[in-house]
Amino acid sequence: MLKQLKTAVMMVMVLAIAGCSSAQVDPASVAGENYGPYPDDYQETVKAYFQEHLKDPYTAQYRFKMPYKAYLRDAPVSGGKPIVFGYVVECGVNAKNSYGAYIGEKVYTLFLRNGVAAPITPNPWFQERWYQ
Repeated sequence: MLKQLKTAVMMVMVLAIAGCSSAQVDPASVAGENYGPYPDDYQETVKAYFQEHLKDPYTAQYRFKMPYKAYLRDAPVSGGKPIVFGYVVECGVNAKNSYGAYIGEKVYTLFLRNGVAAPITPNPWFQERWYQ
């Protein structure tokens, strides 16, 4: 009886852990999605975002990478399927703090869609990146 109970508990634990793993997204399934127009003005969009979020945005120094197509995914419990399509841009920002000294470059990853930038933070629920 005890052995059967242990086996049942182990099976439930395995199924619970398997249910939390994220499914791989097939690149062919997202190739035809609407990512929106390429953000030619991505540098201005990112700078506008930091105008609202930096203490002294006028002193900021930027280093940009080129935007690439990306998508945000739903939670693993919901299947981890892509739900929002757009572009991702990585940029380094070095700005002054309250004392007037530059703090050093910090790298940000921002999701761009329809002229709006939003930061992407790591998602602990996915084994791989939750944006692609």
